[in-house]
Amino acid sequence: MRQFQSRQQHQQPVQDNTVRPAAHVPAREAATRQDLDNEMLDRAAALWTTRRIRSFFLLLEQPSRTTQR
Repeated sequence: MRQFQSRQQHQQPVQDNTVRPAAHVPAREAATRQDLDNEMLDRAAALWTTRRIRSFFLLLEQPSRTTQR
């Protein structure tokens, strides 16, 4: 009996009637305020990270100072 029930379940095709938008169509026409805030934060973080990396490389390029005590 279990085998018969499991066969019936597997034979029924699963149909998804929802229509997916095309890939090139934006999900929303206008960007929300949160999207703009997130983009600005991403840019700020990228800029900050870039500056940190540049500073690190500048420190590596400087000749090492030998301190005499």
